[in-house]
Amino acid sequence: MGKRSSNKLNVTAVILFLLSGCAPTERSSDAKLSVGKPAGFSVQHFGAMREVMREGKTEARIRLSDTVATPHAYAVGALEGLAGEVTIVDGDVWVSRVAEDGELQVTGPTPLAEDSATLLTLGHVADWHRTAIERSVSGADLESLIERFAKTKGVDTDKPFPFRIEGQLTDIELHVINGYCPIATDPAGESKKPWRQINSEPVSANIIGFYAPNAVAVMTHHGTSVHAHGIVTVDGRKLIGHVDSVTVEPGATLFVPKL
Repeated sequence: MGKRSSNKLNVTAVILFLLSGCAPTERSSDAKLSVGKPAGFSVQHFGAMREVMREGKTEARIRLSDTVATPHAYAVGALEGLAGEVTIVDGDVWVSRVAEDGELQVTGPTPLAEDSATLLTLGHVADWHRTAIERSVSGADLESLIERFAKTKGVDTDKPFPFRIEGQLTDIELHVINGYCPIATDPAGESKKPWRQINSEPVSANIIGFYAPNAVAVMTHHGTSVHAHGIVTVDGRKLIGHVDSVTVEPGATLFVPKL
């Protein structure tokens, strides 16, 4: 779960999964953290980044089949054992793993019975507000845009909330974990490598994420208030992973929950 300069959106097991960071935290690994339940949407978080990524507490905390018992589920996170990334879009459960040959394997949209998450931020959103993005934006500017638009729609931006982006993206960098956090552990010293994809040319993509201020080491990496996963189709293949950085191009659509 990489990190770039401040003009890039550094986001999470993956993800963010908001969910694969490496800073200290005092939260219990066994606790389910309820972080907000406004009238129109809800957010829950399972696990905490430091204990999962640094302390090796990668046990199962929630079955993926249970996450979609309530309609309109959206989530980003990491599989039990850090065996891959979890991305949930309106009840469709996508799991990304790195195969033995280093290639990406994506399963879904029905969750496998044996799959559980060790780290997950989960929201249920019945309806969304939307706005067109008018200029290229990335990094801290993109985070500010998400926060400002949510505020105009009455969302309490001091608490975590889900967001979505659909449209043309450039400079998108994705990764999928492969047994460890690439930030907490140097991949150069490991036999298994994370899967990575870098697209500098414009691609049509969906971003699913959570804006979570003051949640470093629990839901986000250092230096960002966002953890997000991306879904990109390249040469007919569906590629899904944690977003390390991205530039959103004009004409893309930003979504935040309706209350």
